Amino acid sequence: MATVRWRVLAASAALRLALVAYGEWQDAHLEVRYTDVDYLVFSDAAASVAAGGSPFARATYRYSPLLAFLLLPNSLLHPAWGKLLFSAADLLVGLFIDTILELRGVQAKTRIWCVVAWLFNPFTSTIGTRGNCEPIVCAAMLWILICLMKVEYCKQHSGMG
Repeated sequence: MATVRWRVLAASAALRLALVAYGEWQDAHLEVRYTDVDYLVFSDAAASVAAGGSPFARATYRYSPLLAFLLLPNSLLHPAWGKLLFSAADLLVGLFIDTILELRGVQAKTRIWCVVAWLFNPFTSTIGTRGNCEPIVCAAMLWILICLMKVEYCKQHSGMG
């Protein structure tokens, strides 16, 4: 079942790469942009930090400065870096869903279908590829939940809880 999980992740990663590439094309050729307007704000903040300034130099930047630092490669490598980062975080969400369900004792076949429901949902697939940072928040929250579940699991199986 592990190979199925990796195939699902690889296919969903390919989908996200295709969506990022399509978004770059749409932004360059069509009037309606694919890229989330906040992504431009994030990118401007990262450019400001790269130039030695503050991410808050732009009045509309209302996010954690950590986000501007995470997107520094937007200025240094490629403007789509953040979209790839957010898409990778969305893949982590899929892995974390599988981990949480495994910790709860859910069968592998059911877990895979739950992961597929997340990773191939058109809504969730486009969020990160448009440049919205929400997948990072989702991944962080699920990771915290996993950590809490593992602490509880350790307590139960060590005789301490």
